[in-house]
Amino acid sequence: MKIFKSTNNNTTFINQLLDVINSNTMRSIINKYSGDYRSQSFDTYSHFFTMMYLQLNESKTLRCCITELENDIDIDSNVYVPSLSQLSRKNSTRDYRIFEDVFYHVLRKLKKKLGVKRFNSQFKQIKAFDSTMIDIATKLAPDLHYDKNISTIKMSTLFNLTEATPEKVNIVKGTVNDRKCIDGFIENSNYLYLFDRGYYNYSWYDDLSRQNISFITRQVSNACVEEIKSYRTGLDDVYDYDIILGSDYSKNKTEFVYREILTFDKDGKEVRFLTNIFDLPVSKILELYKLRWQIELFFKWIKQNLRIKHWIGHNENAIKIQLYTALIAFVLIRLIQEEINNKYSILKIARIIRVYITKRINLLSVFLS
Repeated sequence: MKIFKSTNNNTTFINQLLDVINSNTMRSIINKYSGDYRSQSFDTYSHFFTMMYLQLNESKTLRCCITELENDIDIDSNVYVPSLSQLSRKNSTRDYRIFEDVFYHVLRKLKKKLGVKRFNSQFKQIKAFDSTMIDIATKLAPDLHYDKNISTIKMSTLFNLTEATPEKVNIVKGTVNDRKCIDGFIENSNYLYLFDRGYYNYSWYDDLSRQNISFITRQVSNACVEEIKSYRTGLDDVYDYDIILGSDYSKNKTEFVYREILTFDKDGKEVRFLTNIFDLPVSKILELYKLRWQIELFFKWIKQNLRIKHWIGHNENAIKIQLYTALIAFVLIRLIQEEINNKYSILKIARIIRVYITKRINLLSVFLS
């Protein structure tokens, strides 16, 4: 199934990229949230186009991006190019859910392109979830105050490690507890879920086990455990135990028995892993948990290669718009990567887009030449 048109040389590179978003779907989303209510020249599509241009353009400053956009004769004449102050005001007031819905629309396109990828015979897919904190100066975003002179927004993400793409995203104030940010993330007993120790909760582990949800996580260092049985692993400095979490004194003992694997890092510090999987060797459990690092690489890539450091508007709505446009850009890049059969890395694809963004040249021909 081809996502991008192969014969269109009459429109700009960015227009061909954004054509993935069906115009009827875009109009439906805009109407759903009354995006153009009382708007005059700066309509929602112009807003979306401008934000996507800012995400994908190589200019070092936002002001340079706007200036280039204003003076580029190849940009669609139907797109209204705002000033930076106009854009900031609209980011603060136009409903961020328009951009959120567009993100999930392009994500569905990517999922359809990928088809069903099974990780192995035991787990249909492997998914990790985590959150990343994005800081803003408190004087710019006082409503998002977190600590001292820092305001923070938290982006919690369910990342499909089998498909190398985000699946669900919740963007909230930094003060919201991690466990409250993962509604809808865990949904299938055929999947394996990986998460860090920030999500620890004994009764929640029991809930997952009751639903036959398999997980591997880091164990908190001060966890109270009752050892039931230990096993030989055949590996140096790696220990395998059956345990119950909690204590009689605290009256929070787990209903289920769990497996704790103890090993040591390069500095000799203890590292403990917790899982409800008993039928895999220790080496496989450790290997699977290492896959969680992919979500950290995703967060790092987003922060280093897309525009989420210099904010265009500083309230929660504006920041969510900017984050969702960054996520849309990432998914569009992944779509290109799949369309060209992973010929290039996502970083190289992003760089090529920046070079050709307003050129009238066939998008696929650039990547397949």
